[in-house]
Amino acid sequence: MEKNFNEQESLQLITEMITRARSNFQRTSRRTTLLWGYIIAILALANFALLYLLEGEERLSSYWVWALTFPLFIIHYLYEGRKAKKSLVKNHIDRMIGNLWLAFFVSCLIFIASVFTLSFGFGTRDVGVLYLSINPVILTFTGLCMFVNGKLCRFHPFVIGGVVFWAGALLSGVVLLIWPYQSLQFLVLSFAMIGGFIIPGHLLNHKEEKQDV
Repeated sequence: MEKNFNEQESLQLITEMITRARSNFQRTSRRTTLLWGYIIAILALANFALLYLLEGEERLSSYWVWALTFPLFIIHYLYEGRKAKKSLVKNHIDRMIGNLWLAFFVSCLIFIASVFTLSFGFGTRDVGVLYLSINPVILTFTGLCMFVNGKLCRFHPFVIGGVVFWAGALLSGVVLLIWPYQSLQFLVLSFAMIGGFIIPGHLLNHKEEKQDV
């Protein structure tokens, strides 16, 4: 037998569903930002260190540490997809954010693949500057996604995190004027992940813990 809700009960039910959906959304965002914040920051520092530990042509092998991001992303995407299916509350915002970060990954993959394709087609010397653009472009993409994420999540530190990534993108270009090599860009990337992902992720974690008390 169906229950008839009055206006106040209907409004209360809608409010509860929105609150629960936003809570699920924030938990997903918290896991994602902390996981990828630490992964990328560590890989960036590892790449920076390997560039100075390796010599000659062996230094090029230091960039292979980033190949770890592809299987990790797929595993994480499948894991979050399973959790989303088990979630009792789903809304279009969850799907929008999931598709946003999926589009981010695909865009980064296509951009990096294009850079390598051009380098093989025209020679590294002719398009070498494109390698230096990888960090600023990816940081710009990340800032865009994080800014939108923060607005939809209504969590201001995420919005600030997006600005941090945009600032990191600009700084990545500036450091090339000081040191015309890619190594310092990895330090910028690491600090951007700390300020744009890790700190907002821990702030959101703290917020969730306070709400659970």
